[in-house]
Amino acid sequence: MKINDNLNRILKGKSMNVHQLSRGAGVAHENLYKILKAKNKNPGVYTVKKIADYLGLTIDELLK
Repeated sequence: MKINDNLNRILKGKSMNVHQLSRGAGVAHENLYKILKAKNKNPGVYTVKKIADYLGLTIDELLK
């Protein structure tokens, strides 16, 4: 499974939108939209770590 699929599923499950994730994780919402739309298929490790930490997940859980 791809990171965009996982992230979309997780956000939907947590009833969270991109702007909430952006503010909480400290990642620009434009960058998150690119990840969610699969335009950025390889986000940097620091970005993935920020997202995973905010969502209470490990990087491995976010990527699988």
